[in-house]
Amino acid sequence: MIDIQQEALRYASSNPYSFTRIRWPDSKNEIWGRFRITEQPNPVIASMLSDFIHNLRSALDYVIVACSPKRLRYKASFPILFEDIFAKDRDGNFVVNNTKLRDSFETVVKGLHPKARAFIISLQPYHLENLGISAHLNVLGIISRLENTDKHRQLITIGCGGQDFFLNFTMRDLPKPIRFNQPLGTGTQFLKDNTVIPYRLPPDFNRITRPNGSSIKPSDMDVHLVGTTKILVKIARREGNKPTDDFLLDSLIIDAIADVRAILRQLEFFVVSK
Repeated sequence: MIDIQQEALRYASSNPYSFTRIRWPDSKNEIWGRFRITEQPNPVIASMLSDFIHNLRSALDYVIVACSPKRLRYKASFPILFEDIFAKDRDGNFVVNNTKLRDSFETVVKGLHPKARAFIISLQPYHLENLGISAHLNVLGIISRLENTDKHRQLITIGCGGQDFFLNFTMRDLPKPIRFNQPLGTGTQFLKDNTVIPYRLPPDFNRITRPNGSSIKPSDMDVHLVGTTKILVKIARREGNKPTDDFLLDSLIIDAIADVRAILRQLEFFVVSK
């Protein structure tokens, strides 16, 4: 994780992005531009991330093995489900018609303490669906999908995006840049390569004048985008032709290791010696 973070910081410090104006209608006080990534990150990050994710996924399997009776350990592992295989309809029939998947789940958790089993079920990604959130956005679900990608001998794909950007406007005869407090790509949002940015100037823009008192038009200004380049992890969706999911690398590795650490600590109480 430290190696990944250092490589990501090295990449971000090179400011590998540009902002090119593509439209500037003075009548609407708007500025349109295109955000572009000018250089991709070191591909070795994908290899390091694959190793990192594999270790996390293995740790989950190992703790289930440690919590299982010795005679059942050879089949034990940590299950990760994207659909509720236990849900039943009004007639008492399983909603998910997949007996094989239910049998597989029972096999890998067989012999666990009932509280450990209940805890594992409570962690499953499909619970997010009840909150209106895709199960594929669950941290455990992301770990599983990334690890499966690596298993199939396809390196995890990484790309780039921008976060916490501001637009600065400059003119030759103005002493300081004009900065408007409208950040772009904040929180969990980010700008992806080739993003078109329409920027609406604030109402008080017309009050900004040159030293000689003349007004300033959008087409008179040079625009500079200032922010931080971020590395994105791309994961293909499982169902249909839905687009890939993109996650911020730094947030992903921090959340992943924190969640796995918390799970290990909870399951340590159920480790058996026989």
